[in-house]
Formats: sequence, C-alpha cells, structure tokens
Amino acid sequence: MKEVDYIIVGFGIAGMSLAFQLESIGKTIFVIDGAETKASIVAAGLYNPVILKRFTLAWDVENQMQYASNFYSDLSAFLKVETTENLAVFRKFNNIEEQNNWFRSIDKPQLSKYLSPYLQVSPSKVIEGEFKFGEVRHTGRVLVNDIFKKYKEDLLAKSNYSALEFSFDNLVIEEDFVKYNNVKAKKIVFCEGFKLKENPYFNDLPLIGNKGSYLIIKCIDLKLKVALKSYYFIIPMGNNLYKFGATYENHFKNRKHSEATREELINRLEKLTEASYEIIDQVTGVRPTVKDRRPLLGQHLKHKQLYVLNGMGTRGVLLAPVASHHLKEFMEAKVPLPKEIDIKRFTKTS
Repeated sequence: MKEVDYIIVGFGIAGMSLAFQLESIGKTIFVIDGAETKASIVAAGLYNPVILKRFTLAWDVENQMQYASNFYSDLSAFLKVETTENLAVFRKFNNIEEQNNWFRSIDKPQLSKYLSPYLQVSPSKVIEGEFKFGEVRHTGRVLVNDIFKKYKEDLLAKSNYSALEFSFDNLVIEEDFVKYNNVKAKKIVFCEGFKLKENPYFNDLPLIGNKGSYLIIKCIDLKLKVALKSYYFIIPMGNNLYKFGATYENHFKNRKHSEATREELINRLEKLTEASYEIIDQVTGVRPTVKDRRPLLGQHLKHKQLYVLNGMGTRGVLLAPVASHHLKEFMEAKVPLPKEIDIKRFTKTS
C-alpha cells in the first residue's frame, strides 16, 4: 500500500497549482488524472487583468497578478522549464464609441496602470484598423502545455501519477484517512473541473459548464506577434500557427465541438481578415464556472478528509495559484478560507 499525504483528483490548472503548493512544503501527493480533455489544456494560457468587453478590471486581479508572478517563477525553478512569456494584448476598436470608452476607462485610477493611453496601428498588414487598437499592459502567456508535460514526467518518475479515470466505486472513506485502490492518504482533493457535476460528494455545488472552442489555423500572411482581441482572440502559437476563439456556450448537450460552432468561428475570422488560411484543428473544452464568478474551495461537512478546488472559469492561470494557496493554508494551518470563495456561501450540506 502506497501512503501519501494527499490524493489529488484532476490535473488541470487547479490540480497542478495545488500539487506544487503541497510539494513546496514537503507534502507527498498522488495525482489521478483521466484522459478526458480539460479546459486548462485547451485554453490559450493568456493572463490579462482587463475584461476587454467593457474595459473593467477582473475581480481581485491585483492580488492574483502579484501572487501568480511569484508562483510561476518558483514553479519554473522547481520544474526547470520556462513557465511564462511576455505577450502583448491588443484590443481592436470597431467604432469611435469603443475608442472613447477606452479613454474614459483610463481615467479610472485602478485601470490607468493597465490601459495604454497611446493608440496603436494594426499589428498585421492583413487586419484592418480604421479606429486603431488599444494595448493592455502587464499581460503575457502561461506555457500550460509545457508545464503539464514536465510536471507529469516528474510525478511519473516518482510513481505518483495515474492516468486512469477516477472511479468513486474504488474510494474508501475512513474516519482519519481515505483509500483509493492501493493508495492511502490523509486527505483527498477534487480538482476535476466540470466533472465535479458527477461527484457524489460535491455535485450540489452550483458549477456551470461553459463550453469553448478554438480553431487552430495556419496563416502565412498574418505575421502577428501580439494576442489580438476583436470579437474573439487570435493568438500566435509560432510557425505561422494561431488559435482563434474561444466561443461561449452555456447550454450544450455534449463536450464535442459542433459544425455550427465551427461555422461561427470561420465567419468571425473572415470578418477580421481576408488573408488565406488553413484550418489545422478545432479544440474544445468545458470551463468550470460559477454564477458569482468566484472559485469553489472548501471541505465536505460530513467527510472531513474530502476537499474541493474548482470553478476557475476563464481566468484559471491567474486564479488557481492564489486559490490553491488559500486551500493549502486552510488544510495545513487551519487558516479560514475567504468567505467569497468558501463553498459555505452556497450550501449547508458540504
């Protein structure tokens, strides 16, 4: 029987962040991560403090940005791999009203740090910019695929990772520990993303699935070196490849991408540029979101060894580091969770 301090179920951005938090203080972990596509892998990894639809700051973003900077720096040293890179974010103005709203937002003290007062010309010769572009400062990209690959290799080398789907039939809950197959742990944390809806211990939480799809395209003429937001984002991936998306679907029957979604993306892309392109792939994931746009952290009311870390939504690369820190402090040092992210705000049974 293998004995560890924690079993972590799910290894998207939440599970990975928690794994690093725990290993950083000397705790032993065992990760169980099924093969199902995760929103973290599908996502572009952008970190951007501004909601570009209405030019407002995301919730608690100052704290998230500061914490994430140190977190990814420490993670880079731990994994011996680059975890972030600078990437400018441009917002295309579609009319004078959007341009004026941008400048009005700059006058707000909290936003002036992040919104450049200087209009930019189009970053690509094949994208028109009659009303020019605004640049968001302090942006970049978390190299999520590189991080997950390297971290999985590290866990596998220590025999602390399983790629098999988690089955609740195999979970045994005792008074002071849990067992799963041949692994015994003091605590188990569920970081399953949208699969939390199938979790019998936490499925009463108000998690909402938001399905998003990207097109992966190849376009030689774009020559884009920034992430550009118009209706959707177009994000350079290198070698003339770009991600274009992502869509938002709150009502869906399955997790696969549809022909209608593909047509929507193509339509929006061809409104953005007349450049010739080749569709290489279409990728889809379901973002785990919450109605109040705050993550879900906490302990099961009856089974004290069971915890949850979920609901990172569209800003997981910024939210997950600080959220996992709060959960680690709660589990290890009995530090109360902030009320706005504690699952107690929603339920009396978990």
